[in-house]
Amino acid sequence: MKKSVYTCFVLIIISLLINDFVLAQRNEWVNQVIVVNGGKYESGSNPSDYVTVQSYNPNTQQTNVFGTIYTQSTQHVIIKDNFAYVAAQDSIIKYNIDTYQRVAAIKDSGLSKLYVYNDRLIVTKQWPIKRFFVEILDAADLSLISRTQNITGDCGEAVFAGDSLYVAVNEGFLGTEGKLAVINPYNWTLSREINFGPDAIGIWNLYNYNGYIWAVCRTPSGSTGVGNITMFDYFISSFINNPLGVTLGEGYGSKDSILYANMNHGIGSFNLLTKQIVDTTLIPDPGFVDRIVISSAKVDYVNGLIYLNIGDMVTFGRGVIANVAGDSIGNYTTGLNADAIAIDYRTPVGINSASATPEFSIFPNPVTNELLVEIKDQSLINEMIISDPTGKSYNSRFTNSNRLLHVNCSTLPKGLYFITIKTDRGNSTKKFIKE
Repeated sequence: MKKSVYTCFVLIIISLLINDFVLAQRNEWVNQVIVVNGGKYESGSNPSDYVTVQSYNPNTQQTNVFGTIYTQSTQHVIIKDNFAYVAAQDSIIKYNIDTYQRVAAIKDSGLSKLYVYNDRLIVTKQWPIKRFFVEILDAADLSLISRTQNITGDCGEAVFAGDSLYVAVNEGFLGTEGKLAVINPYNWTLSREINFGPDAIGIWNLYNYNGYIWAVCRTPSGSTGVGNITMFDYFISSFINNPLGVTLGEGYGSKDSILYANMNHGIGSFNLLTKQIVDTTLIPDPGFVDRIVISSAKVDYVNGLIYLNIGDMVTFGRGVIANVAGDSIGNYTTGLNADAIAIDYRTPVGINSASATPEFSIFPNPVTNELLVEIKDQSLINEMIISDPTGKSYNSRFTNSNRLLHVNCSTLPKGLYFITIKTDRGNSTKKFIKE
């Protein structure tokens, strides 16, 4: 009993130290908010309105429209470093959001969500795509690297966790179950699909928090009150569905342990630790019965704010700034159907967000003999440490091969371990299991 209590205490201390270190290294601030307006919904070959891309500066409170995409809708926008990637109907556009110049563009189809992993842009797909529901592009010039086949249907968001890429698989309008596709990021093949069952039918947004993947499963079209949030433990491949009894839409992000999402056409909050709804009407429904909807929103986890875009899809759109208590504290200008939004976080000069904590991947996990560690720049490594939950360190002999470190784990006792890579720019830790 004493040993168990001591182990738990050590784990808590390690977790707190890692969290404090990461927060200290981050020191982030919000540079701007990028909003993509879909414009009017028009039919025919000569539309009068197109997709526009804008920046809102929270310091000057000025809005700058800096890009036009000659298409009719937008699906997603993400930011990595000083670049924004926009998925807009039949195109993917990359912008430098320091100079506001378009730097790359490609034609594509069936676009759903975007995600950047290392130097790769992951593109998930939906109808009318029927075969390759995930594409992997070079994030620099958007050239095609690979495609993943054998995924069973339409896809939502992607997230990297442990040693794999995970993609939400909702199978589209005719889907009956929610799944999670597990993709090997070293050859981009499908390892398996994990079936969460009919409770997760609308699986869409994915978040990596506290050692779990959290999936926001939207209420299927035509239904009410059947939203679900699934908690997936990717270390032991087990999941728990949490039916919420609300009409659930998009997830908007989290601050600390609170996840914010569209609930009953407004914005509600969900505690990821207790797995309970905190408030279903943090921000009330703006007027769904009159076709006034929240078209997109994003949580600013640095300042505790929510940026949301509201409109009736036909005549007006406006941006609203609220705090996480639900109080409206400001507004900004947007266009019609502002369906995509992202926040541009920055760090002070000398602390690069991409290098403050070194990114690395490990596989296989669990491991029997040799653990492979992939890190982009091995020259940054000062020290690599393997430790168990009690804090005991083990000799971590390794050899180099291209971008891979080969770590001998054959003499380790079976159990849970932490591998920590230390650099001048920060430390990063991952868990693995020795079989």
